[in-house]
Amino acid sequence: MNIRHNIRLAAVLAATVLAAGCGKDKMEFEPVPVPTDEKGFLVLAGMNVGITTDVETLENGGLAAQAATRAATEADGAYLVQINSTTATQEVAWSGSYADIKAMTEPLSLAPGRYTIAAQSPEEIPDAAWETPRYAGSTECSIIKKQTTTVNDLTCRLSNIKTTVELSADLKDLFLNDGTDDLQVAVALGDARMVFGRDETRAAYFRAPQASNQMTVTLTGRYNVKGEGETPVYQPVTMTQQIGNVRAGQWRKINISIQHADQGNVKFIVTVQTWVYDSPLVVDVMSKDYAVYEEEIPDVDDEVTMPGSPVLLLDCTDHRITDPFRITAASFDFDYTPVRSNHPLKIIGTPQDGTTIADAHCVFGSDNPDFLAALESAGYAGGVVQLLPANDAGGRLVVNIDALQRLSVKFTDEGMYELYGFAGRHTAKFVVTDSQNRRSYTTLTIDVIRSASTDGPQIVGLDGFDLTTRHTITVASTPKVALHITSATGITAFKVYILGGEVLPDNELKGLDLAPEMDLIHPESEAMENRLRELGFLPKDGGSIEGATDMTFDITEFIPAMCVLPGKGNCDFRLEVTDASGTKEASLMFNVAQ
Repeated sequence: MNIRHNIRLAAVLAATVLAAGCGKDKMEFEPVPVPTDEKGFLVLAGMNVGITTDVETLENGGLAAQAATRAATEADGAYLVQINSTTATQEVAWSGSYADIKAMTEPLSLAPGRYTIAAQSPEEIPDAAWETPRYAGSTECSIIKKQTTTVNDLTCRLSNIKTTVELSADLKDLFLNDGTDDLQVAVALGDARMVFGRDETRAAYFRAPQASNQMTVTLTGRYNVKGEGETPVYQPVTMTQQIGNVRAGQWRKINISIQHADQGNVKFIVTVQTWVYDSPLVVDVMSKDYAVYEEEIPDVDDEVTMPGSPVLLLDCTDHRITDPFRITAASFDFDYTPVRSNHPLKIIGTPQDGTTIADAHCVFGSDNPDFLAALESAGYAGGVVQLLPANDAGGRLVVNIDALQRLSVKFTDEGMYELYGFAGRHTAKFVVTDSQNRRSYTTLTIDVIRSASTDGPQIVGLDGFDLTTRHTITVASTPKVALHITSATGITAFKVYILGGEVLPDNELKGLDLAPEMDLIHPESEAMENRLRELGFLPKDGGSIEGATDMTFDITEFIPAMCVLPGKGNCDFRLEVTDASGTKEASLMFNVAQ
C-alpha cells in the first residue's frame, strides 16, 4: 500500500510540474535533471521552426478582409537575447545570442520568480537609413522552485518607423527633370533626414526618439506654371506638410499628387496611409521575418508599450501588478484618527538603458460611476492625475525619484481610505515616459470590497472563479481556483471537508498526507501541515491563518494533480470558516473528466 501511495504522490507532484510551464509543448532532455535545490529550470532550446503566421488584411475603409499567410524565417545566430527578472531592480539573469540558446543542451537554473525574455536585432537602430528594419520582442514566464518551465514562442515586432514616398505620374510630369534641380521630397523626424528622389522606391527607416513623434515632409522642385501647349516656365516650389502621432512599428506611406481647380490653379494633395505592424509575428524563440505583413488600419493612438521603456511593478514580494489588488475593511486600522492603511499601495517604475523618467501620469477608470464623478469634481478631467514633472494628486499620492532614478508612487493613508469609500472594480493606468521618449502603459486593477455583514467571514472567488458552478477539469484544461476571505474580527476556525468520490477516496488522501476532514488552524500532524502548505491550502511562507483578517486560499496548483489520479467524476471541497460573528460555508465543485 505504501508503495502505491508513493507512486500516486509522485504522479501528483509531476502533474503540478507539467501545469506550471509557459507553453503546452514539451521539451525533452536526456537525461532530465532532477531538482535538488530551491531553484527551477527554464527550457529554451529545441524549438520548432518554420511557423507560418496568418494575418488579416483590411482593405481601405475596413469593408473587406482576406486572410494572408506569410512564412516566418528563423533569426540568424547573432540575434541578442536577454533574460531579466521582473523585480524592481531588473537584474540580468542571462544574456547571450540566439546561437547560444540553440546550442544549449540542458535547461537554465534560475531562482524562483517572474522573468522577461527579450530578443532584438543585433544591429543598433540607426537614426535614419535606407532598408534597415529592426525587430524586437519579449515574453514573460514564471520559474517555480524544483519545477521545469518551457518557453515556446516569442512575439517580434518592427521597432523602428518605415517610410516610403510615392509621387503621382501627372505631378512628376509638371516638374522640371533636367538633372540639375530635380523634384525631391525630404522627410525629417527630429534631426534625422532622408531625401527621396522622384523615382525612389526604397524605404527609409527612422528611429523613434519619442513615444509619439512629428514627421515633416517637404517637397521641392521647379514647377511649370504655363498651360498645356505653351512654352514651359519653371518656378521654384516648396511645400511642407506635418504628420503627427508617428510611432515605432508603423509604416507611413506618403503619397503626393496634384488636383487642378476650375480656375486653373493647382493644389498639392498629401495622403498618408498608416500600416501598423500590430499583427504580431509569432515565431519560435527569437525568430524574425523581414517580410512581415503589415495590417492596414486607421491611424489611432494605440497604447503599445515600447521596447526599453520603464517597467512598473508593485513594491511587494507576494503580489504581481497584473493581479487585482484588493482593499477591504481588513486593510485598515480604525483605532487611529485619521484611519491608517495596513497595506498601502506602492508602485515602482524602473527606467532602462541608463535613462531617466521624464513624465508620468495615471488614468483612473471604474465600474462605479460615483468614483468617476468624484474624480471629475476634484478637477481630474477624464480621471487623469499628473504625477511627474508636477504632482497634482492633492496628498493622495506621494511621488518620488530615488537615487537609482526609480519612480516611486505611493498611495497615502488618505488616498487608500478614499478609495475604500467607493466599492467596485477600479483601474489605474500608469503612463510613464523616459528621457528617450519611450513610453510604457501599465494597468493596475483595484477591487474595493465593502460588506456590512456580521454573520461570519466573507468568501468570494478571485479572477472570475464561480462558487456556484461545477467546473469540468481535464489535463488540458484546469481553472485557477483561488478565494479571497476576509473577516472584520479575525478567523478563529477554518475546516476543509473533501468529498472526493472516486477521484480522491480516503486511501488516496491518506497517501497524500491529507484526510477527508482537516483543521487548517490545527492540522493533525506535521506531515499534513507541510502538505497543506505545499498544495496551497495554507500560506507557503509558514504563516498562521488564525486571527487573519484578509487571506487568499489558492489551490490552483493542486487541481491538475487530480487529473493524474485514475478516478473520474465529481469531487468537492467544502470550506467552513468561522470568526467572532459567525460561520460561512463555501463549496468548490469539480468534475474530473477523461
